[in-house]
Amino acid sequence: MKIKAPIKDKEFERAVIFLIEYMKDGYDNDKPLILHSIQVGLKLLELKQEQEVVIAGVLHDLVEDTNCTIKQIEQKFGKRVGDLVLALTQEKIEDYKERWGVLLNKIKKIGKDAMIIKTVDFYENFPYAKLIKDNEYLREIAWKHNFAMDEMEPFIGDLQIFKDCRVVHQKLFKKLDKKF
Repeated sequence: MKIKAPIKDKEFERAVIFLIEYMKDGYDNDKPLILHSIQVGLKLLELKQEQEVVIAGVLHDLVEDTNCTIKQIEQKFGKRVGDLVLALTQEKIEDYKERWGVLLNKIKKIGKDAMIIKTVDFYENFPYAKLIKDNEYLREIAWKHNFAMDEMEPFIGDLQIFKDCRVVHQKLFKKLDKKF
């Protein structure tokens, strides 16, 4: 039996190749970004999200962490993907609370699709949080996750991925609280 995917396999591969091309020159992130980006895209596929959402999920960290621009993403994948990636891209604001306030306003403005990508991004980032040794940075991450989840809950709190993300977040940071 052949199963028809909600996204063309070639489009997913094209997004992964585009991602890798920009990361060849280096990127500004401590986690294995290619793996993480593919995991986000695959989780969005599993959740049966539309093609533009899946592609934006694969590319969500690209502008923030490489020299890729929104214009280049739009030229290759269209305005909708570009808008989603832009909404998920943090501004260069020193204060992390202010930066996350701006980010969540952009995400909420774009809507549910951007919130789903951000939730999946959090979900796929949890394994890396366990590896962080800097307690101050862990506190910052816990705050960001709490803030974002609280902001998005009225809009997507009924989705299973959101509920799963909340549970994993609470378990992880409860364990990490013992380190603080």
